[in-house]
Amino acid sequence: MDWKTALAQLRAHLPPQTGSGPQRGSLRWLEAEMKARGGNPASLRNIVYRDVGTVADKRLLSEVLHELADEAGISLTLQLPGQAAPLPAEMELLGRSKKRVYKQFLAAVRSGRSPRLAVSGRAGAGKTVLLDQLATALREAGVPVRRLNIQGDLLGQTPELRKMPDRSFASLAARQVEALRAVLPPADLGVGSVLLVRVTSSLHFAGDPPRLPDGTPTTPAAWTAEVLGRQLPPGVAALFALEDVQGWPAWAGEVTELQLPTLTEARAYLMAQLGVPRSVADQLARETGRHLDRLALLAGAGGDSAQLLADPDVRRLACAVSALTGMTPRSQGKDGAQPPVLPAAVLEAALGAPVSALPLHARSLLHAPEGVPETQNGGVMGWQPSAALWQALPLLPPTEVQATARRFVQLTQKQTGLPELAAYRLAALTALGDWDALVRHLEAAPDDARFLPLLWKRIRDGATSPARETLARAVVTHHSGRGEYHDPAARDALFVLLESEGAAHAWARVKLAESSLDAGNFGAAQMQLDKAGLPQLAALTRPDDWALAAQADGLLVQAALARWQGDLKGATAAVNDPRTARSGPRARLWRGLVAKDAGRWAEALDELAAVPQSSPLLSARALYQEGDLRLRLGQPGAALLSLTDAAQRLAQAGANAEEQARVLARAGTAQRRLGRPQAALHLFGQALDLLPPDPRPSADLVPRARLLSERLPVLLALGRTDEALAQAAETLLLLRQSGGRRAEIAYRVRRTHYRVALAYLTRGRGRPYLQPLGGPEQDHPDLAHARDLLNHLLQAEVGDSDREQVLTFDMQLSYALAQPDPRQALERLERALEMTDHPYTEAQARALRAEAYVRLGDPAAALGELGRTYALLRRVRQGLPGVGESEPGLVAQILAIEVWAELTENPARAPEVLTGLRQALDDPALHPFRRGIWYEAGRALESRHPAPREVLLALHPLAGELPLRVTDALAVLEVPPELSGSDTLSAGK
Repeated sequence: MDWKTALAQLRAHLPPQTGSGPQRGSLRWLEAEMKARGGNPASLRNIVYRDVGTVADKRLLSEVLHELADEAGISLTLQLPGQAAPLPAEMELLGRSKKRVYKQFLAAVRSGRSPRLAVSGRAGAGKTVLLDQLATALREAGVPVRRLNIQGDLLGQTPELRKMPDRSFASLAARQVEALRAVLPPADLGVGSVLLVRVTSSLHFAGDPPRLPDGTPTTPAAWTAEVLGRQLPPGVAALFALEDVQGWPAWAGEVTELQLPTLTEARAYLMAQLGVPRSVADQLARETGRHLDRLALLAGAGGDSAQLLADPDVRRLACAVSALTGMTPRSQGKDGAQPPVLPAAVLEAALGAPVSALPLHARSLLHAPEGVPETQNGGVMGWQPSAALWQALPLLPPTEVQATARRFVQLTQKQTGLPELAAYRLAALTALGDWDALVRHLEAAPDDARFLPLLWKRIRDGATSPARETLARAVVTHHSGRGEYHDPAARDALFVLLESEGAAHAWARVKLAESSLDAGNFGAAQMQLDKAGLPQLAALTRPDDWALAAQADGLLVQAALARWQGDLKGATAAVNDPRTARSGPRARLWRGLVAKDAGRWAEALDELAAVPQSSPLLSARALYQEGDLRLRLGQPGAALLSLTDAAQRLAQAGANAEEQARVLARAGTAQRRLGRPQAALHLFGQALDLLPPDPRPSADLVPRARLLSERLPVLLALGRTDEALAQAAETLLLLRQSGGRRAEIAYRVRRTHYRVALAYLTRGRGRPYLQPLGGPEQDHPDLAHARDLLNHLLQAEVGDSDREQVLTFDMQLSYALAQPDPRQALERLERALEMTDHPYTEAQARALRAEAYVRLGDPAAALGELGRTYALLRRVRQGLPGVGESEPGLVAQILAIEVWAELTENPARAPEVLTGLRQALDDPALHPFRRGIWYEAGRALESRHPAPREVLLALHPLAGELPLRVTDALAVLEVPPELSGSDTLSAGK
């Protein structure tokens, strides 16, 4: 009975499945059962339908089927495999001649005899596989096994014999015998042991051919028979695997010729080992040339590491992998480390050819792990070496790996545009100890210094002056540019420079001053700057590069100190000092920052735009500052473009998580100001993912607290006030637990308290915190609490810094919105108006003054303020370089107030006013605010017109069928759901 018939009988008698899971006896169930019992589930279908599979798998399947037969109460008459110990898969399925020699030799040794056999065959016929399997079986049986490769220069393994004098051919022959004894001492050949010998045609002795004892040149096969075969002690079994049988003497025994596997054998082997269908197995067999070693490798049975590296294609791949991974610090000295994923472009550069050009058996040692993306044309972005290849790397000669690394450096010298390529180039140069080339690379591409920190320990231990100091400076510059002053590599490199003398020491002191400044320790920063001795450097008649760099960076530190102290005049003088030109893009960035703080908006934008894109981190920071400034000046659309570009550049440049998160959060604020709070919430989610909660006692909690605080207005724009209050409490607790950065923490606490007041303002108004925003007509406990919080904040003594002034201005506006008494609201707005420094801020204050005048019952004054507001908005659009626009939220505010004012002044004009509003709202930028504007228009209509429903019916005759108030009906009918984005709908809930 065959397998298929047995299965059919079982299925007919097994009871139906009652529970979940595969039916007992089905192919899926059998595959799972074989896997659970240690078999190969992939071989099941080949066994059932083709009777192809290993003996072990067939025996396991028969056991399972007999158990099912007992359960079903029937008997099976399967033709089971023989009871003899199964042959290894390579021997079982690949060729009768190999199986015969394997069985014959193994049986003779096990019976206590000492057979002497010889086999031959071309490359790939299976000689090595035969020796591998015999060695494994004999060792498992406790038989001592000695393997010997007679190939290449045998004297190369015994360099001491090269010094022997060559007086005659006989002495040359004697030296060859000594070389053999050196690699195979007689003591290794005891009675009962086995010698497995592999002989190749490449055998020579320092260029001299093999010689018989009388000095006659001969073939490798004849030399092995005469010099080794005749000398073998009795009781030692031997198997000789010859690449070429020429010269093999008849007395040494008959030679069994091994053939390449037939297509049928190769196909059956691959189907059993890989579980692939016949068509795929045929294709694989043809691509490997039916080379047995390659077939074994393809099936995951590649033998030991030494044999793996004997294949030239595999060896070339191994050298490429070793040159890349062995030179990367993260993969060195880690026992049991997993093979890394190598970028495809990098591996191909090390190979000097595409991975696809490798033969199939070598490609099988690479795989694309899950999670590695594909290229646009469907290729693989990264390759991971197999465990077998990874374990073989230590056996490669260092000279071969270094040669591959040197070739990789040469081939990639002019290649640009691949950041990962630069990382491996620097690692290769470090491993080769080519410090001058490393310095030249960084001079040409300074931003590649971001790859140095992982290499710093090897640089410090191997490089010498002046290259060591130059590279230390690059490491410090990289980390200081990212604000990572306390990174171990940065600190170590900084101490290397502090131990040096002269201007290098002064430059290091300047960097220590930057570190103190970053931590908010201004006194320590000034002390380090004083120790740097910048006046002495300025007095030098011929300052070197270090002195010039120290003076340039020192001036920027002076500017930063003056900026934080509110001395904008001193900061401006420092950044405009001609010596700062040595700092290049950093100086332009700082000039833009100082001009921004000083209110020189156009100058700030010009300086920030001048930071070149060739400095990814600095240009990204300039874009961030530009986006922040445009937000302040009422251009959120242009701000979003700059901030989005900045976020992309920071990610590509490898900026730290805190900096990336800060830019994403600011982009989220821009989205909120554009009326898209749901998109804003998504960006804040990305930012918070970059800064997850850190339970370490030493963790800096301020960056995450800042993000949570900045997200509060977004939650309020979505109407989620309770969630916002809970998040505000979490933020304040984080800030309370934070140490250091006292000035920053105090400001963040103050700003978060302000946002708590906004939460109570939002809940007290009963509307989301999304423009248009109107003041209340009646008081509410939440509004009273918001005013109390704002009063407390406004009475506190704060500095005159730019950001404190901006915060105070926002508080005055918010107080007016929380004040039901319009006269008191106007008093607050008058104070805000005195603080305005730009047409946009004045437009904000005047728009709310118009709203307060409407509540006061003075529509003429309100319309007068709105007229001035429109004029100010035109100045906002025209007064700055770049994209000109009006903030749509402020325009929405003005339109809603204008409706209130006009209906208050002349209710009879309601149809005309609402029709004009409909036309104004055709502007796509206003679409996210339409529902709120129409809601306010409905409130104004209900409040000011004697017959609001008649006006509604004139605009929407079908509104009479709706049981809605005029306010709600107008908002619903003018902005139906299909015209409302998800942001607007969410915000209106």
